[in-house]
Amino acid sequence: MSAVEVKKAQNNLSCPVCYQLFNNPKYLPCYHSYCEGCLEKMQVQSKIICPECRKEAKVPAGGVKEFATNFFINQLVDDLILKKKVAREEKVNCDSCIGKDLVVSFCPDCNSFLCHACNDFHKRSKMFASHGIVPLTELRSNKDIPTQAKPIVLLCKEHDEQLKYYCETCDELVCMYCTIKKHNGHNHDSMKNMASKHRSQLKKVTTPIEGMIQDLSGAHNTIDEMMKKIRKQGDEINKQIDQHYNELVEKLMKQKDQVKQQVHDTVSQKQKELTTQLDEVDATQTELVSMKELNDALEKNSDQEALSANLAKKQVIDGMQQLTGKYKKLNKHPVRSASMKFTPSKDPFPQFGSFSAVNFHSSEVANLPQSIIAGKKVEVTIITKDNNGDHCPTGGHKVFVQLISFTGNVTVGEVKDNNDGSYVASFVGEQVGEAKLHVSINGQEIKGSPYSIVVIRNYQALKLPNKIVNNNGRMGQPWVNPGGVLYLVGMEYGQ
Repeated sequence: MSAVEVKKAQNNLSCPVCYQLFNNPKYLPCYHSYCEGCLEKMQVQSKIICPECRKEAKVPAGGVKEFATNFFINQLVDDLILKKKVAREEKVNCDSCIGKDLVVSFCPDCNSFLCHACNDFHKRSKMFASHGIVPLTELRSNKDIPTQAKPIVLLCKEHDEQLKYYCETCDELVCMYCTIKKHNGHNHDSMKNMASKHRSQLKKVTTPIEGMIQDLSGAHNTIDEMMKKIRKQGDEINKQIDQHYNELVEKLMKQKDQVKQQVHDTVSQKQKELTTQLDEVDATQTELVSMKELNDALEKNSDQEALSANLAKKQVIDGMQQLTGKYKKLNKHPVRSASMKFTPSKDPFPQFGSFSAVNFHSSEVANLPQSIIAGKKVEVTIITKDNNGDHCPTGGHKVFVQLISFTGNVTVGEVKDNNDGSYVASFVGEQVGEAKLHVSINGQEIKGSPYSIVVIRNYQALKLPNKIVNNNGRMGQPWVNPGGVLYLVGMEYGQ
């Protein structure tokens, strides 16, 4: 790794508060990480305000040290320190002895630099026979260092024995003596088994994250596209305004500016509201990404680290429930549309023109059938409604109706403007099967669109008998007359 790459990596692994390499980084409940010492300085009474998202975090009773440790960043910092040593051409001390001989190799299994003597001992010893020693010259040829995570050896404070078991009843690591005495009868097992169980639980809880992130990415793109349409529509309307008002005398310029200001204010307001919505979508997506990174980090930890980070597990489970609720409540459809219209006045005095930005999303289709007969013309009424859901009293809007069959065949309907805010749309379903009716006003689909409609075959109605004639106890025989009406021979029909 070059010196430039090392510097770049160091910037990415620097604490946002002290701008130094992370020192024992801790997770806040919002999933942002800071040095333990920096968190202690930020603590006011029993609260900490996250510098990045401004969310308030309650400090555990045991202090800042009780926050979950970010073992993933710790490992990256250790790797960076090794890479910085490799990047420098100066002398590096041997990690295995107290000698001052030059280092000649690196053991990734031990995460240690070795001098010539320790290198030879490593190769001869059966204890290190499986270790893959890498010459220092090879590491300095811009190759990554194949490091291994250093296992954390935790000792029982009461018995000074290694913590090899986990008590699920008490949510803590215990030694063998603790399982016999203090935790006798509790639900405990080896760290390996419990770590596997906890990882399985975390994976089950965090499985929806990927889908949520992708869904919010789609929502981001949809909202961003709507913002572009609004800007484009605003630009087009401004051109119409310029074209209309350039034909008028100078005294009309004042009102021209007023109307353009309406356009500007409306576009700004729409973009402001969409920007707020976009921020909410991005913030939720960021929390989900952070949650995923935390889960990925926990999956890569050793058994000791995974179980020592049990508080992180609780944070993931609790946080996942909150994020799932926020995700479900999140409005992923743009709260504002690009529907805007400039209506020039035929008589420029005293009103020279008007600007409107009605959101027709709440408009509705009346008398819409659930099924229609193939080849038969159908008429429905479209009632336009404004932002407040009130009926629009005037027409003149671009209403577009099209029926799309399940195979993709498109039939464009005819629309008649009643000039009172309502429109009569007629269309014909040609292909039997399920179809979707799309209804849009000024380029924006109304609420509920597309509507599901079933196109059925044009069957001749069955003529039913009004009296059953005795036919030796049997039903009548079917017969179709030249007019296409089905009869049952042996039945008596009325006129």
